[in-house]
Amino acid sequence: MNPETYLAPYRVHSPETRLHVRDLRLARRTALRRKLRSTLGWTMVEVGLRVLPTGPGRPAHAPRTA
Repeated sequence: MNPETYLAPYRVHSPETRLHVRDLRLARRTALRRKLRSTLGWTMVEVGLRVLPTGPGRPAHAPRTA
């Protein structure tokens, strides 16, 4: 029997599998970027809150516009 007969289904499914894997990698990369962006954003908020002075001696002023 010809070995090409056994390999035919793999040739058919190979492009579909590659597309599926590419989509999964893209989704994973996007999810990792969103998580990193969220973590970085909340870290910046936390650092900003720690830098701000607290207590009654804090000056109260209106925000300035350009």
